[in-house]
This record gives sequence, C-alpha cells and structure tokens, in this order.
Amino acid sequence: MKSPFSRAGVRPTRTHVRILVAEDERLCRMLLLDTLRSWGYDAVGASDGEDAWNRVQNDPGIALLISDWVMPRLSGPDLCRRVRALNREPYLPILLVTGLESQEHLCSALDAGADAFLSKPVRPESLRAQLRAAERILDLQESLRERVRRLEAANERIQRDLEAAAEVQKAHLPDRPPQVPRAEFAWSYDACHGVGGDMFNVHRLDENHVAIYVLDVSGQGTPAALLSVSLSRALVPDPHQGGIVKRLLPEPPYYEIVPPAEVAAELNRRFQMIEQSGQFCTLLYGVLDLARGHFRYVSAGHPGPIRIDRSPASRFDAQRGDPALSCTSVESIGGVPIGILPEAAYGEGEIGLSPGSQLLLYTDGVSEARSKRGEEFGTERVVEVLTEMAQKTEGGIGKLVDALRQQLVEFAGGEAPDDDVTILGVGLT
Repeated sequence: MKSPFSRAGVRPTRTHVRILVAEDERLCRMLLLDTLRSWGYDAVGASDGEDAWNRVQNDPGIALLISDWVMPRLSGPDLCRRVRALNREPYLPILLVTGLESQEHLCSALDAGADAFLSKPVRPESLRAQLRAAERILDLQESLRERVRRLEAANERIQRDLEAAAEVQKAHLPDRPPQVPRAEFAWSYDACHGVGGDMFNVHRLDENHVAIYVLDVSGQGTPAALLSVSLSRALVPDPHQGGIVKRLLPEPPYYEIVPPAEVAAELNRRFQMIEQSGQFCTLLYGVLDLARGHFRYVSAGHPGPIRIDRSPASRFDAQRGDPALSCTSVESIGGVPIGILPEAAYGEGEIGLSPGSQLLLYTDGVSEARSKRGEEFGTERVVEVLTEMAQKTEGGIGKLVDALRQQLVEFAGGEAPDDDVTILGVGLT
C-alpha cells in the first residue's frame, strides 16, 4: 500500500494540540498518526467517518480534524457538514485529504466546510504548512477568547459599579412623601440604565415653606448619577450649618430661606463642570409658600413647570360643558444651565396657587420621549394628556402622576426610555 507521505518531514513549532485523524485505511492512519506524534502533537485516530463524528461530539479537546475524503459509513465532506452544523465552540479547523484534484472537488470540499485540503500522497511540507495555518486560527481563537474573558470581567466590574452607584443614588432619593399640611406630593422616577442623571427631592424648610426641585445632569450612567448625587446633597438644608437653601442668622428667627435665584447662582459657582468633564446640569428649584399660596422658582435651562388649576368648587359638568380646569405650561424663567458660565446670573418666576391647584415638574425625558416611529411626545402633548387625565381622574396628585407615566409607556410602545424620566407632582388641598 502506498504511504500518504512522500518523505520525512520537519517538526513544526507548535505542540500539545490534539488532532483527530479520520482514515479508514489502517496503515495510512497509523503512518499519519506516527508522523504527527513525532512532531509533538497529541494525535488520535478514527477508523471511519462515523467513528470520527462520535469522537468530535464527545471530546471537546479535539482542536483539529484531518479527514480522508472517501470512507465507509460517512464520507469526509459529509463529516464536514455535520461538524459545521454543530456550530462548535471553539471553531474546529478541518483538513480534507483526497486523491481527487479537480477544481470541482476543491470547491465541493470548501463548500462542505473544510478549511483546506491535501492531495495524496501527502507531502510533509504541505502538511506542515497547513498545520501552521490551522494553528494560526487556533491562536487567533485563543486570543479572541482571552479578550472576551477580559471584556466579560470588565463588564462584571462595570455592572457592580452601576449597582453600587444605583444604591448610592437611591439612598438620596426620597422614599416617601413628606407629611405637610395643605399639600401633597407624588413622583415617578425611571432611570434608563439603572442609574441616571436625574434627581429630585422635597424638603420642608419650616412650617410654611417647602423646597422642591428636579435636576438633570447631562450624559448617562455612573458619571451622571454620581454628579447628580453631589448636586442634590448641596440642596439639602442643614439644620446646623444652614447650607445654600437655608441661611442661619444670629438673631430670631435664626434663619432665612434663600431665594431660588441665589440658590442657583451658588450651585453654579460650586459646580463648574463643563471645562473639566464636559458635563452640565439643568435645574428647576422652587420654594412653595403654603401661607401665601405661591411657588417662587428658578429654571436653569430646565423645562418650566406645568400648572393645573382645579379648585374644589370647580368640577367638570358634562351636560353644561363647563371646563373643570386650566392646564398650562409655565414659562421657563431663570438662566443658563448649572456649570457652564462661572458668573451666570439667574432670574425668578412666581406662580400663584390656590386650594385644588397642582404643579408638575419634570425632566426632558418626558417631553422628549419617542415612539417606535421616532415621534416625540412634546410639551404640548404633555399638557393635553394632563388636561384630559385631570378631567377624568378623581383623586390626588398621585393618580395624575401615574396617569402621565402610563401614557408615556403606551406612547413608547413598551420600549425602554432613551433618557431618564422624572415626574414630580405637587398639589394644594
């Protein structure tokens, strides 16, 4: 019987690779196995195509397959097709050995899934060259797997960081509305990536005044979340030091509530972010005066509030068609976003309120929400939805906030939002 080798070969450089040789002629199989083993490979044999197929399925350590073309029970090309149908990971390079040399057979071998083919008698230098080409595939696979492992490890670290940032952010969000006579509060908060740049809160300053704000840091993810936490901490009234929202005095009443425009200006001085990180923050901050019935606010690049006038004596009468309420988007009065201009000046707006009046503060994730077709929700639609919902909804501000959120979910067709969505509602009772 003619040997598959024409002469002795030179030992390749890579060793310890397990190679499966599928060859039904025993002598050819043994000669090929002996040659591969002499080169340092871990070579194992299969008596035919079916035997090789079983070994491939049961031995994940096989890194390379050398198969004869013509074999009983299962031919080399059919073996190739079965192996490729497995979608085996890692990829298994296949060398097909044949005495057939026509272009048609070459195309057939490649079409079946072979990576290369060798003609009989197999020349050692040809085998060596094909083995080295296969080894380059194996090296690339290993390099790719190592990169994937590193990416997965990095992703796990990022995920842990996101979870930690989410916990930090959650700790600075209010867990329940404050109990304030003559007022009620409700909110909805959805971060698009688990953590986000939105932040809001309600702080009671004294028996007649409540500080209310929503802010939105540019960008998303952990950097935006951590900056939003830092900004929100600066807006917390400190009972011992006062802070930027409540200034301590040496004489009775020993404090004064800082006007919203001054709060925005001081926050802007403390957080100049645009040059260092490219970030900035929009802010709507206001003080609700329960005794006088008004809301004094500053809007630093942030959407203005929406005012809903609905007094207890005014109810919708379907027969008469009388309007039950008025719902308007209040002008955004203030100045540039926080963190852009060091000496920015801010103005103030004031909204008169009466029992039954409601205010909604929100971030642009509400007005800029998009449908699957790319249509923007828009401020006008926010006002329309609130008008309709306020007429239909009996109850407090909480039901109105929930109704608006539900409308946003339906508008987006159940898709996750592209931006953080925050809605903060205030109602006077």
